[in-house]
Amino acid sequence: MSGDGGTRRPAGAPGPRVPEPDVARHLVPFAGGLAGDTLAGVDLAGADLAGAELDEIQLEGSALDRLRAVGGTWRHTALVDCRLDGADLANLHAEGLSMVRCRLAEVRLTGAQLPRARLRAVRLDGVRASLTSWREATLQHVVLRGCDLTEADLTGAALTDVLLEDCDLTGAQLSRVRCERVHLTDCRLRGIAGVEGLRGASVSEADAYELLPALARAAGVRISESGPWGRP
Repeated sequence: MSGDGGTRRPAGAPGPRVPEPDVARHLVPFAGGLAGDTLAGVDLAGADLAGAELDEIQLEGSALDRLRAVGGTWRHTALVDCRLDGADLANLHAEGLSMVRCRLAEVRLTGAQLPRARLRAVRLDGVRASLTSWREATLQHVVLRGCDLTEADLTGAALTDVLLEDCDLTGAQLSRVRCERVHLTDCRLRGIAGVEGLRGASVSEADAYELLPALARAAGVRISESGPWGRP
């Protein structure tokens, strides 16, 4: 299997090194069914799996570009060295989904339920992931750039070596998140809940100002120009 080679490092804030997925050069055309424990080098580009159920499938070195899997159910599914550019995974239910060395660019994930997902060496660029659930997920060596995570639920997630750049986390739930070597820059952070979950993360100066209202609420501080007695 031979892929794009090298490690792409787009302009922007430095982050963890995330290699390109090693997608097979010669892919096997998708024949309309997915069966078997491990499938390698499958061409699923443009395939329609809307509402489909996958069970105990591992895809390796495959192209899932423009895949349509809206409302599908994936059980015990693993993606290794896969590319999902332009895929539509809205409202996908994929508990325990595993991704290793994958790339998601301009993917629609709106409303997807991904509790206990495990992402390692994954890059997400321009992903629309509002209203998603990442409860108790594990993210290691992950880069998110230009992603919409408004009202996403990351309760109990563990983030290690993660960069979030130019992401919208407005109204996101971060309760009990655990951060180690996590950096946020140029992100929208208004109305986030569970701000204590960012303990251990680093943020840019501009992002720190956006966090002030949430930090004040967590500390029981009320921001007011008139004090508790009102204006004179």
